[in-house]
Amino acid sequence: MPTVDCVPQEPQPGRQCRPVSELSREILERVERVFEFHEATGLADDAARGVSPPLDEANRPNSYRVFADRPLIPLPTHLLDAPVPTIALLSDGLTALPESQVGPPHDLRTLATWLYMAAGRTVERRIGEKRATLRASPSAGALYPCEIYVAAFNLRDLPPGLYHFSVKEFALRTLREGSQTLAAIKRGRPDLEFLKSVPAALLVSTIFWRSAWKYRQRGYRMALLDAGHVVQNLVAAGNGLGIQTMPRLRVHEASMREVLGLGVDAAFGAAESVQSMVVWADDAASMPSSPPASAGDRAAPAIGPLDIIERAPLSPAYLTYGSIAAVHEDCVAPGMAVRMIRPPTTGTCAMPPDEPGREMPLPNAVIGEPPLRHVMSTRRSATSFDRRLALSRSPLLSINRTAFLGGSFHPVLPDGPYVGLVRPFWVIHDVSGIDSGVWYYHPPADRWWLMRRGSYRLESSYLCAEQALAGDAAALCWICADLTTLCSEAGPDAYRLAHLEAGIVAERIHLAAAALAIGCCGIGSFYDAETRGFLATADGKWEPLYAVAMGIPSGKDANR
Repeated sequence: MPTVDCVPQEPQPGRQCRPVSELSREILERVERVFEFHEATGLADDAARGVSPPLDEANRPNSYRVFADRPLIPLPTHLLDAPVPTIALLSDGLTALPESQVGPPHDLRTLATWLYMAAGRTVERRIGEKRATLRASPSAGALYPCEIYVAAFNLRDLPPGLYHFSVKEFALRTLREGSQTLAAIKRGRPDLEFLKSVPAALLVSTIFWRSAWKYRQRGYRMALLDAGHVVQNLVAAGNGLGIQTMPRLRVHEASMREVLGLGVDAAFGAAESVQSMVVWADDAASMPSSPPASAGDRAAPAIGPLDIIERAPLSPAYLTYGSIAAVHEDCVAPGMAVRMIRPPTTGTCAMPPDEPGREMPLPNAVIGEPPLRHVMSTRRSATSFDRRLALSRSPLLSINRTAFLGGSFHPVLPDGPYVGLVRPFWVIHDVSGIDSGVWYYHPPADRWWLMRRGSYRLESSYLCAEQALAGDAAALCWICADLTTLCSEAGPDAYRLAHLEAGIVAERIHLAAAALAIGCCGIGSFYDAETRGFLATADGKWEPLYAVAMGIPSGKDANR
């Protein structure tokens, strides 16, 4: 076991584990329970050394949800192109596209392309004696806890209604009719009236049992990271097709459960929770002769409970993780007024204010970058890196800026185009033009701090649950959040939102790295307390949520 160069970070006076704020007692109690869950799900090295029971492969959850008894609508397979360069799109959004490519047809072909690019099946990979089918969005352990539902309102060749995107069949399964769907989604939400005049909204849900099967309680955190991947892919793919997207990371939990046809007593193995709604926000080009909005508006005051939609079991048996259900309820339950997360909360910095940091020269323009559709359909997570090969400074700075200066999503509203909840700590192992050591980057100021110089390959491998690729990588990005400040000022849902944003920026790193032919791998299993100590910020409040390793792929990855 290596000696980690760090400040001890067990509970102590130097680390504020409980929030201090003016929130109500009931909300503060929820925040405290969220902190208790976070600490309880931290990975410790003694628990990871063969103590965990083996996985129950017989009960591995099916990664494909199929509503076999519902009407099937095959999706077109002659898909649209998305020729825009990936990094330009991630940095500039729709403005990276020529005007002629903005505003694609509001039809099934555009929807099919959007779904395929964001979450469709792309490649097969052999894992031991088995072959695994990978998807456009990465997933911890290839468990794919996320589902996508399409609330169609004004598409030319798809009747208004709620549909499930069946990844395995590359088809839609009809679940509800249109007026019922619209009325239920916007019930009690006047801010969602605009949905009646857009083509569609995509709902990203998580099935926590899929992640909990392998990661147990920590599966809640892993599922949220995966949901962030899917949300970012939907935004990137939508923008690449010329679609104006409007992501919302906060939705009404009870209404969305009802829309999906889940009872309040749904078993843990079947339950789902909607984490985000990504709206196709263009004005509908053509409205149906009897628009669903009219029927929904008339029916909304009197609409009763929606019917339960039966779901086939995903595994022969399951374990109930009441702690996951409880922490999610603490995050999303009503009790706080709906509020945006704004400055100064979104500008929190890990460095003392009297240390100005330094600027890094902007990287050179990327030349010959592959288009988005190619990147999204061929991207894979690296499984090993060649530690003999260095990265150059320009691509790393480009990837960092693309990820952390790409803006936040509702309800996070920073005062600039940067992420509002998470911050990166980079451990540079071998990047030409940048000193090896631990660096902090502050997106609002676009400045870097060298926290300490040194070689930390051994420590990186150890902290990432002793995974060699973390130490072999040229650089390791720790995505962290000041959870104490966030939850104290924004309430318990800031915990869920921070994990979603961590997944979002990690997927930006994935896509930008793939566009530059650089290997990339997300790491959600790491030693929490030891990592917190290794980063050693002055206030000790920055919690690692996710790690992303980058480098030059080796072995089979180098030849794919």
